[in-house]
Amino acid sequence: MKKFFLFAAAALAAMTINAAEWDFNKDTLNTVDAVKAFCTMDPTFKLVDATSSDGFPYVKVNYDLSDSEVAELDFDNAPLAIKFTYKNSSAKTEVLKFYGSYIQMNRKGAKMIITCTAGDVIRITPKSYSKACEFKVTGADKEILLIDKNTAEPVSVTATEDVVEFDTSSPTGSYDQACQIVKIEVGASAQGIEDLFSGAKAVKTVENGQLVIIKNGVKFNALGTKL
Repeated sequence: MKKFFLFAAAALAAMTINAAEWDFNKDTLNTVDAVKAFCTMDPTFKLVDATSSDGFPYVKVNYDLSDSEVAELDFDNAPLAIKFTYKNSSAKTEVLKFYGSYIQMNRKGAKMIITCTAGDVIRITPKSYSKACEFKVTGADKEILLIDKNTAEPVSVTATEDVVEFDTSSPTGSYDQACQIVKIEVGASAQGIEDLFSGAKAVKTVENGQLVIIKNGVKFNALGTKL
């Protein structure tokens, strides 16, 4: 029995280590050079260094193509594999903004594509903002994900495929499409592990030869996944 609990603890530790995150407070993207440092190929968006009205540097990410081409910015050299795409019929459209502590998606039709593993939890922590954003999601357990206005509460989905796409083309058309994101986390059962170790003390037991952890009336397996 002791060995079994040691194995469970090791499994939980491994899952925590394997989780990945991109905290935009730590890896700031407020210059064109900083953005390009996370890319192995040049973006087909037009990147422009700019200064906000209150004097802070940021990067404008503009669609500057024609004939409805798809612009891409692939962060394939970043803590997480994230790609942004956009397709439009007119040029000089500001699609994204990258600040010193967050990124902003501010155009309908902008897509954020995250490469992961089926079963991973993707958690997005927003910056409190006066506008809401409704994502159309493919490759996950939810088809619609809402980040409400004026909230910093994380939202999450569980991947059902190895690529999850968040599309700001609003399914209902009832929300402004602007979203500020301060952190993105990807990890196997990451949300379950967090739930497991927060709040009341957990009770460990064995059912049918498997470790079961009960907390707040909810059962979890050894990897922190809800049963």
